[in-house]
Amino acid sequence: VVSTQSTGSSGINAEYGKKREYKKVNIDKIQDLQDDLQDMMEDANEIQEIMGQQYGMPDVDDAELEAELDALGDTMFDDDMSYLDEASEVPTTIPGSSGREEPAASQLDEFGLPALS
Repeated sequence: VVSTQSTGSSGINAEYGKKREYKKVNIDKIQDLQDDLQDMMEDANEIQEIMGQQYGMPDVDDAELEAELDALGDTMFDDDMSYLDEASEVPTTIPGSSGREEPAASQLDEFGLPALS
């Protein structure tokens, strides 16, 4: 019963405190602040619009650009890429060795590198 009474009185005190604080709030100042923020946003949008102007560039359709990119993507890899075959060859000698002796297959790890003992 005591906890219920203290909870009730706490709620009443909170309500009075809230009413006191709301009396201190100046709605006109809040509205002025909101108006100022709105004006600033409009100014920022206007600046962005000015900065985004294109000079000497024709208007380009995004769908047209996308179609051109798709067409390029289809033919981009049609070229001869045999130069990649040479790059994928694995050397058979250990760098720094004379190259005369090859390590036995049992001395190589799963990646073809000399196994560590």
